[in-house]
Amino acid sequence: MSGEITIRPVRDDEWARWRDVRVRMLREEASYFGTRWEDAHAQSAEQWQAWTAEAAAGRTKTLVVAEENGRWLGVVGSFTRVNRREVQLISMWVDPKERGRGIARELIRAVAEWSRSKGRDRVCLFVQETNLPAQALYRSAGFAPTGDRELLPRRRGFKLLFAADVDERLR
Repeated sequence: MSGEITIRPVRDDEWARWRDVRVRMLREEASYFGTRWEDAHAQSAEQWQAWTAEAAAGRTKTLVVAEENGRWLGVVGSFTRVNRREVQLISMWVDPKERGRGIARELIRAVAEWSRSKGRDRVCLFVQETNLPAQALYRSAGFAPTGDRELLPRRRGFKLLFAADVDERLR
């Protein structure tokens, strides 16, 4: 049974749900993320609680969930960058069974809204050079590669920097 999808910030008391989704995404689709499953799995409950509490406060970072009938369908995070114009979108993931429903675009929109609330006008993100489905999603959502890339930590390959103006994401 389908219900209405709600896009909302993760609450600080939802740290265990955030941890479980984050560990799942890293276990099931490890090659698409810079963080390793082993590292996330080894973090203490206190680390997960602190990260989620800081994001729930919303000053310099946020975590957002797409939820339907109490089930988390997708998540995304964001934090303010040193460049005062920018935020960085991180940890975007939608349950493979739920892809194609527009959830990723709504999560991107939530990051853009949070960015604007912080006085930032540009959203940046890194995407693995091998993650062609994510590159296609981000391009279709108005992001463009900047030409910058970085070596992946602890693996072969590169991650590419994409960016988009906040106002373009909110149209």
